[in-house]
Amino acid sequence: MKKRLYGIVLWWLMTCGLCFMLQGCIIAKQPEVHPVELSSEAVREAEEPEQELEPEPEPAPIRITLVAVGDNLLHMPIVRWCETADGYDFTPLYAEVKELVSAADIAFVNQESPLGGEGFAPSGYPLFNSPQEAGLALADTGFNVINHANNHALDKGAKAVLATADFWQDVPDVAFIGVHRSEEEQQMVTVVEAQGCRFAWLAYSYGTNGMPMAYGYLMNLINKDAIAADIERARALADAVIVSMHWGNEYQLTPSPEQRELAQFLADQGVMLVIGHHPHVVQPLEWLTGKDGNATLVMYSLGNFVSNQSRRNTMLEGMLFVAFWAKEDEIVIEECGVLPMVMHYERGYTAQCVYPFAAYSDDLARRHYINQLDRPVSLDFFGSLAREAWGDYCMLEFGE
Repeated sequence: MKKRLYGIVLWWLMTCGLCFMLQGCIIAKQPEVHPVELSSEAVREAEEPEQELEPEPEPAPIRITLVAVGDNLLHMPIVRWCETADGYDFTPLYAEVKELVSAADIAFVNQESPLGGEGFAPSGYPLFNSPQEAGLALADTGFNVINHANNHALDKGAKAVLATADFWQDVPDVAFIGVHRSEEEQQMVTVVEAQGCRFAWLAYSYGTNGMPMAYGYLMNLINKDAIAADIERARALADAVIVSMHWGNEYQLTPSPEQRELAQFLADQGVMLVIGHHPHVVQPLEWLTGKDGNATLVMYSLGNFVSNQSRRNTMLEGMLFVAFWAKEDEIVIEECGVLPMVMHYERGYTAQCVYPFAAYSDDLARRHYINQLDRPVSLDFFGSLAREAWGDYCMLEFGE
């Protein structure tokens, strides 16, 4: 049953329901009639029934699929487990979700740590820096929008931020958002095109964990005036605006009042989709209505994507699925849902991998090392937590 459900999720991503055709119609204006004398031949021609014109069908709507995950938080046990004789290989972490990620037109992830490269040794909490091979693994998995506007972006200072941006600049078919190398770059709007449709991406963080920002352009902080100005520019350049928000209170399963207030503010600015992260646990998905009547989908928190945190509720995460339809002169969100996933690791911080819930098992849950830190861990625990967070948006039926 679980393999069947997993296949259903992949099918949903690749088809997103039934395509439909919008049939148009042609209304001909009656011409003015003037009495004239007609020949017999003209009379015969006039008596013949006029051939009706076939209406031309409207073009089929264009479908664009998006997936999004939360914090790629690479603690040192993960880095050590991914070390090889000649470097690092992080691809096993994502092997179980690669098919889902790569099937989407757009795939988003929050890369929680800088990727400083040469001159910056790998490090974990509290001041992170990850090998650049981690970024290559994300690209290999199929992620093509990478966020760095988060509270750990400045952990290694301005040079690491610049090195991170330089690294992503050289990775083909990947857009990075949230950090910049100049004021001019900060004023630019990142636009990702998919199926001929243009999506503007903006990204903001609540802070830097107290780390000084040597240059104001290095990372976008949450500031309503700046956000409103950015959104205005973005709406002029794209068909839809998506905003990444690093916000909320850690380990809190419900959105804070500040999150809700900011979400409504973004809806009022005309944002179509808000992707939230930072709390390390999952939070709800909901629709808001903007001041102009527009619909805005808000994912408050997707939880951790990859981590070695010690609380069992930090092991549950979500992969957001969104199907956009471009029809006539607008883009709308026609379908959305959340696929529950589990970050797994075993004794000695081995066998580390992200599993879709449909591919997880009670046997894996029993072997999860988190049992030694915060128990009990089971499919029922993760399933109940997912149902509580996402309700009808949860993309799997549990207990079957």
